[in-house]
Amino acid sequence: MDDHNHMMHHNQPDTKLEYLKFVGVMLVITALAYIWTPSDSITVFAFMESFMGVFFVVFAAFKLINIREFAYGFQSYDIIAKKSLAYAFSYPFLQLLFGVLYLAGSGNSLVLNGVVLVVSLVSSIGVAKSIMSKEDVHCVCLGNIIKLPLSRISFVEDVGMALMAIAMIVL
Repeated sequence: MDDHNHMMHHNQPDTKLEYLKFVGVMLVITALAYIWTPSDSITVFAFMESFMGVFFVVFAAFKLINIREFAYGFQSYDIIAKKSLAYAFSYPFLQLLFGVLYLAGSGNSLVLNGVVLVVSLVSSIGVAKSIMSKEDVHCVCLGNIIKLPLSRISFVEDVGMALMAIAMIVL
């Protein structure tokens, strides 16, 4: 292996390590959601409200660490961000607002869950289009801290949040 290839190899993130970091983040989110859920009312609804709150706050925080890199990366696959850099820059703040509202106990809000549903589904469309066209795009869902390819995990996250918003409306 010549020096150039050797250097190129080291600049690429170790995918297994990145997935391990991602799993670690999801476990921490789940644990924090459990801790946040009032112990006298651990119901599916209460846990989902806490999980969605912690999820959105943590994911927003990762994006805000380097919001510029996030915004330009997000533009590469989100259908609204492609047309509006302002939307790409505002997205982490929108997620932060969602998280704070869920953690404040607004999980029964039809407006909140409706907006989360729409935002999540719109985001999933961009992810699905990128996956189907086999574009080599990196997921910026966790900012530049965890470097994973845009993949089914990204799609499942968006659809998962949409399904949880639907469940919050129904429950």
